[in-house]
Amino acid sequence: MQNVMWILLETATNILESFLCIHFLIGAFDGKFRVLNLKKVYIIGIVGYTVVITVLNKITEYEGLLGLIYGVYFIIFSLIFLRGSILKKIFVSILTLICLISTATVSGNILFSVFNGDPMTIYTEQSFERFIFMIFGIALLAYVLAFLSRFINVKRDTLKPKELVLILSVLSISFFIVAILQVLILTENICRENLNLLMLSEFGMILINILCFYITVNLNETHIREEQLMIDKRRSEYNQQYAETVKEQYNQTRRLRHDLKQYAGTVLALLNDGKIDKAREIAEEQCESLSKIETVINTGNDFLNAILNSKLSLAKSNGIDVLCSVENNISGIEDIDLCSLIGNLLDNAIAAAEKCGGELRLIEVKILSVKSRLTVVVRNSIPHSVLEENPKLKSTKQDNVNHGFGIKTIKYIAEKYNGKFDFYEEGLTFVSRVELRRVM
Repeated sequence: MQNVMWILLETATNILESFLCIHFLIGAFDGKFRVLNLKKVYIIGIVGYTVVITVLNKITEYEGLLGLIYGVYFIIFSLIFLRGSILKKIFVSILTLICLISTATVSGNILFSVFNGDPMTIYTEQSFERFIFMIFGIALLAYVLAFLSRFINVKRDTLKPKELVLILSVLSISFFIVAILQVLILTENICRENLNLLMLSEFGMILINILCFYITVNLNETHIREEQLMIDKRRSEYNQQYAETVKEQYNQTRRLRHDLKQYAGTVLALLNDGKIDKAREIAEEQCESLSKIETVINTGNDFLNAILNSKLSLAKSNGIDVLCSVENNISGIEDIDLCSLIGNLLDNAIAAAEKCGGELRLIEVKILSVKSRLTVVVRNSIPHSVLEENPKLKSTKQDNVNHGFGIKTIKYIAEKYNGKFDFYEEGLTFVSRVELRRVM
């Protein structure tokens, strides 16, 4: 009867451990599945992991390096069922494994010290110490995974691949060291003083992992804050720039109106004097002058008018043909964000089109509004494939401190409005497409 109770207790403990680990894995990817639904994925994950634990417990009293099998299972489960990057799946799987090893080691070592007995008895004998070990270990695992779950849900998109690889390397090395130390503690006849030193070494390795993770994440957060400040600075500069452009366009309109009155009076006087050829000459000069003035685009939004007119006029003055189609319903997007988005897209388009031959220079802008979506499409000619030479579209300017934030600004605005962005090529035409969800 006692054996049956212990089997049920250990099975229940294994199932609970399986649920905690699978729940952590699924939560780390926001419950986004590649196949099947939530209920089926949970059942398959928990049953599969419970079987793995049970089999390993039959094979060995303490898994040691065989605990890597748990990590392999987490990786396979993530690859099959969860939606996300492969690197992140490996990272979260190894992180889960380290949590298992660390919590078991910490709880085991604490109980070794409290009960002052043989370490292996806690893993093997049906005793009160083992019962406490299972309860305490599961409670500690639940607490650690719950804490990391909230942390990962906040930080999951901030760590870069290099940072993930760094943390993975430290975690992997630490796993081997802690596993070897724990095997020595459990299988070797070591005096009490040396045993305590080994336990302290394990705690030290765990602390090193915590510090490494903390330092890496904090450095990453500092870098992100610096980038955000630069993006905000650029957005503010665009806002100020186009406010000045609006004012300049207004003054230019006043000057143009005044000049037209003067020219009209002059032409009329010449015609009255019968100097038709002179009047024709002045009229032709005026028409040529007007053709050089920027084409006025009126979208119903002063800020958007300013950015489109200034940028497209600049493109035209540099020998670039421009086409522009804008719908009037562009509400729901803050003016500063609209300025920054269009400004960055056109800056990049103009810079690329200027590198083309004279006959190939073209920029086309389309701004479409469909229900709650605002779509901005900018096409520009390119002399050769940009994505082949620079697939990540990194800035090629020498001043990387003040440049290279165009794509980051576009990404920031797209994310702010729950939208998406894409860059692709159609022959020798580069296409930038951004979709934003308007705030209604």
